[in-house]
Amino acid sequence: MGTNKSSISDALYKKAEDFIKPTTTSFDLKMSDALSFIQELLAHQAALESQIRELEKSESEFSNVREYYKDIFNNQPVGLYRIRVFSVKKWGNRSWENSDNPPYKMEFASDRFCEILGVTQIEFSKNPFIISDLVCTDDIKSFVKRNEEASKKFIPFRWEGRLLVKNKVVWVRLESVPRRLDNGDIIWTGILNDITEHVFTENALKENKLHLEDILIGANIGTLEWNIQTGEMKFNDIWAKNTGFTRAEINFALKILKGKAWKMVTHPDDVAYADEMLKRHFSGELPYHSVEVRMRHKKGHWIWVRQEGKVKTWTPDGKPLLMYGTHTDITNRKKIEEELSNLNNELEVRVAKRTEELQKLNDELILSEQKFKTVTDFTYDWEYWKSPDGKILFMSPSVERITGYSVAEFENNPKLLDKIIYIGDVESWESHKKERCVNDPNEKKLELIFRIVTKKGEIRWMGHVCRCINIDGKHLGVRVSNRDITEKVNAEKELLAVTVEVEERERNRFSRELHDGMGPLLSTIKLYFQWLADTDDIQKKKLITEKGNHNIEMAIQTSRELARGLSSQLIVNSGYIRAIQDFAQRINDTNKIKIYFYTNTHDRFNNFLEITLFRITTELIKNTLTYAQATLIEIDFKYNKANNTISLTYTDNGIGFDSETILKTNKGLGLMNIQQRVQILKGNIKITSNPGEGMKTFIEFQVEESN
Repeated sequence: MGTNKSSISDALYKKAEDFIKPTTTSFDLKMSDALSFIQELLAHQAALESQIRELEKSESEFSNVREYYKDIFNNQPVGLYRIRVFSVKKWGNRSWENSDNPPYKMEFASDRFCEILGVTQIEFSKNPFIISDLVCTDDIKSFVKRNEEASKKFIPFRWEGRLLVKNKVVWVRLESVPRRLDNGDIIWTGILNDITEHVFTENALKENKLHLEDILIGANIGTLEWNIQTGEMKFNDIWAKNTGFTRAEINFALKILKGKAWKMVTHPDDVAYADEMLKRHFSGELPYHSVEVRMRHKKGHWIWVRQEGKVKTWTPDGKPLLMYGTHTDITNRKKIEEELSNLNNELEVRVAKRTEELQKLNDELILSEQKFKTVTDFTYDWEYWKSPDGKILFMSPSVERITGYSVAEFENNPKLLDKIIYIGDVESWESHKKERCVNDPNEKKLELIFRIVTKKGEIRWMGHVCRCINIDGKHLGVRVSNRDITEKVNAEKELLAVTVEVEERERNRFSRELHDGMGPLLSTIKLYFQWLADTDDIQKKKLITEKGNHNIEMAIQTSRELARGLSSQLIVNSGYIRAIQDFAQRINDTNKIKIYFYTNTHDRFNNFLEITLFRITTELIKNTLTYAQATLIEIDFKYNKANNTISLTYTDNGIGFDSETILKTNKGLGLMNIQQRVQILKGNIKITSNPGEGMKTFIEFQVEESN
């Protein structure tokens, strides 16, 4: 390619001279023939020079393209390579196991490929078969097997294994696809990926999973994953073991019964309760699902199970999808509770009977008291018996868990019962104590809810039940049962707060729908009226009237749809792009302002995203029509499929405004609505405007299924 024109000409003249000399010795060459021959040679010279220039140009273009693709190949996160595997008949014995006589030839390897192998391009070019020598001893068999199998069967190659790179184990994944040549060789083009971190992470996850399984086994807790929409369930062995069935038996029943399976094994008396609690959780009333129900064991008897769980995944339309939870066998606990309840009931009868004989049978009273104390020592509530003179005759140890004070502290200072009452509840507490009748044998139990201040200064809510003990007209004191209901009270407060929040959210939603849905339509109708006032042309007035009536009908329809909660139906049916194009056309028909809408896609997105985009765009247009005095609006909507992002650029040539002041002072309902909607989409918004310079708004966000 370095040959210049002069050298080519000299060569051609030399050729002509060599041709003329021998011919003149053998015959007489005419001068005209010689000149003609020389001219022909010069013509060939010009053609050759032209071809040389074309070749030089092609070589330059090829070099640029080569550098372009080289940059692409060498800057991939994975290593790229191309290997030529010779025909099977050319393979040597055990040739895949080392680089001495390999049945292949490496034709290309990217920089990343060499980096993973721990070599430079120069080192790799000297030994392109090095990868065979780097495969760890324990993995060489699988490496050879996969290579031979893929080449012989002509199927895609995939292998994961370890390489020993500079005395360090590196996990890699090799993947390639074949292309057979006419001579029987196979070209494999593929990637080399360093998966060391992935393998270590996966092993750590497996170890954590085994650790968690050991914990669940140790605690005898069954786990459950329930697809509420399909009825499909996934559970661990403990869940199956507690019910006496095998996993195969349960899976077969689930396949047949689907979502009704749990009702078939739940006690009939517990189905309605469990179903109600599920519905309350699904509706959001309860943050967790927690019930204690009876389930049928394979052997026919009933076991008590505590079911706890929570819905973690919801369908796009708000229905519960995946629920995760635990099942704990509490049969033994229930038996103990039942026995304790029976014992307590029995004790109540015995106490009532014994109190009639207290004056005669003091020893029996002491015995009964001991039995009573045995039961109440293990009660969860705070129980005590106070004598008529204010002494503590008995108090359950649970008092320390609830109040922080020990039984001894109350016994030594009975007035502590009054001192721990929260100051705001002292009056009701004193009034409650005065209601106790000391001589009425038919007195009913009295109840009160109040707060106490614990030893640590915490405020706890108490559910208080008391009853005077009267036997044969003799007052023996007061029996009291206090239950810590703090969590219940707090839950009721949280539920009330959530209810108020939901109501306020619905009011705000209605305000936005009214502002964003009706506002742009009314602004358009206003333009038509202005257009009508500016013309005397009968045909134009007729056209304006028709279009104005059409927009009024749309406003009426929007108000009806808004009332029915269906104001977004048009967008759902036609999509964001079509809806904006139609909306812009209606405004363009007024000839008051021109709207240009550009887009690189006609893809549809989920309903929520399209409705939100439509509200944002029409709010921007409404602001321009209302305040900007603009004659031109440009809307540029772009969807980047590679990054799965959407960008919206909105500009007008209006009078502009001080955007920094407006945004800092939170003025303008329209801009606030736009910002709120962009935040809902988890996007970014930038509004740029100055007086006299128009306005530009840029919005960008990631497209997510949850939108």
